[in-house]
Amino acid sequence: MNKYNIVKYLFAKNSKYMTNQKELLNDIEKARQELERCRIYFDSVKDPYLVDYAIYMEEAAKSKYMYLLNKVKKNGFKADYKNIFPILNENKKSS
Repeated sequence: MNKYNIVKYLFAKNSKYMTNQKELLNDIEKARQELERCRIYFDSVKDPYLVDYAIYMEEAAKSKYMYLLNKVKKNGFKADYKNIFPILNENKKSS
């Protein structure tokens, strides 16, 4: 199952998550992708000034990602693996 199908499942109308929880999950995924892009950029730059810039970008992306994860924790929203990905769990049982 790819990420597109997982996100599609999460945003399905019959999903048990409320709209604000869906938005938060989407924001977390975007922040994770942004952090990954920053790491790739850091690995690709050679100029010392750009290395500094890449470090600051990565730190900002980490801060945003951690903020969103803490927001989930503070609000008591728990995204249980078994509830979010039932299709994956069914595949494991049949293996």
